[in-house]
Amino acid sequence: MSLTVYESPLSSNAQKVRFLLAELELAYESIEVAMFGVGTRSPEYLAINPFGLLPTLIDNDFVLYESNTILRYLAETKGGEELYPRSPRLRAGVDRMLDVLGCTMRPRIAPLERRRFANFPHGHRDVDDERKIEANVMNALDGVEATLPPESAGGYATGPFSIADCAWAPTLRRMVEMELDFSAHPKVAAWAAQLLTRPTWVRSKGPELELRLPEG
Repeated sequence: MSLTVYESPLSSNAQKVRFLLAELELAYESIEVAMFGVGTRSPEYLAINPFGLLPTLIDNDFVLYESNTILRYLAETKGGEELYPRSPRLRAGVDRMLDVLGCTMRPRIAPLERRRFANFPHGHRDVDDERKIEANVMNALDGVEATLPPESAGGYATGPFSIADCAWAPTLRRMVEMELDFSAHPKVAAWAAQLLTRPTWVRSKGPELELRLPEG
């Protein structure tokens, strides 16, 4: 078996894949691609990923992109079936958390990340604008809080640890680094605390982003 991952240490989508690879104890070759500059990707990289985004997985001669699809594929084919259950109801719970992340949370929090972290290219920082974006993120967290199972179910996204947790870990990490207030979301706070101290995450998470100090 030969696995190759084209990635960047700071890419949240690459981080989620590294997390699962660590959980499955899978060896792989890492090839670093610049996190930004999609429009300047080499023809060689665009030949394997026509969108030019990160990460891309190559499993022998099989090429796969889109991070959540990679998570599903690895769980299905590399001994992680318990992380992506076959029961339609249990699997739907995992897929729902993946969709909440991709369709609701990421579109809301990405603009805040671009404004808060020095590593992200952005223009003038508008603190009032950031507060509005943060309020939108907190509104989405209300829905996440309502969706999470009770802590007694296992403490993770759907109860037991799953690929949904691998997907959410980088975003929860950035929320913690930005010191977002979880006081109204105790289940989210407990989930983040448990997930971000999991040894496989700690080993695979990569470097921190540089947080900008607020202005005004």
